[in-house]
Amino acid sequence: MRLYHRQRLLLNFLAAAGGSLGRTDFQKLLFLYLRRERDPSYQFVPHKFGGFSFQSYADRDTLIHKGVLVAADDWVLSEQGEEEIAPKTVSRIRAFLKDDVPERGTELMARVYKEAPFLACRSIIIEEVLPKKEDRAAVLASRPNEEGRSLLSIGYEGDDIDGYLNRLVRYNVQTLVDVRRNPLSRKHGFSKRRLNEYCSAIDVAYLHLPELGIPSERRRDLKSRADYDALFAEYREQDLPKATAALEAIEVVLDAGNRPALTCFEADPEFCHRLSVVDELTRRLPDPPSVQHI
Repeated sequence: MRLYHRQRLLLNFLAAAGGSLGRTDFQKLLFLYLRRERDPSYQFVPHKFGGFSFQSYADRDTLIHKGVLVAADDWVLSEQGEEEIAPKTVSRIRAFLKDDVPERGTELMARVYKEAPFLACRSIIIEEVLPKKEDRAAVLASRPNEEGRSLLSIGYEGDDIDGYLNRLVRYNVQTLVDVRRNPLSRKHGFSKRRLNEYCSAIDVAYLHLPELGIPSERRRDLKSRADYDALFAEYREQDLPKATAALEAIEVVLDAGNRPALTCFEADPEFCHRLSVVDELTRRLPDPPSVQHI
């Protein structure tokens, strides 16, 4: 069966745990195990119960569809899934679960909260998990505190959905403004409906302004910096003057203090039209915001 390396890791992890694990324990144990990897298979996002990987749950759905996991509330390995495991990997993970992390339940959550306080910064059960005030101090100190009139921009090129959402939390983004004409992506999590859902899960508002996008036919055959410069010059002269309502919508978000971040694909804003939008907004506003590319 064709599976990604990270998906096989999930199967081996369950096999090492005896074939099943509760949802919360699974996330916390997986996080602690992956901390040992130089290039972790999954990243984690601060969530209402601590660190959470949305990509792992997308993979879970795929594995259920393939029949190697059981469709259940908990993570459960199927008989077909047992045929896909690697005994040496299972043995290594089993030793980790037995010797390195014997905790489960609230004790396990408390350990993760203490070792990775930022991932607990949005927990809604922090007082239950860490009843002592002194134990909660590091978590409270890790909460993003960036405020003020700021306009941010972010691209998802080279990142997965968890790493991307993590950046939104770290920079205290409160409204994600999607400036793609067609918000579709082959990368999981970055098409409009799913991205909106994930933003909602981390308390970030989502606003799509397709009027600020550039039609795909005009973005073809961009090979040199000169090609990009010509495209963006045309965009500033022809498109932005027609997008007044969309620009004003961003200004409303800014005036409300909701720290918007403009998003598109390109990691480097110099090769993305969102930089032109940022420049136009700072030109239009009598009190221009500080700008951060994250």
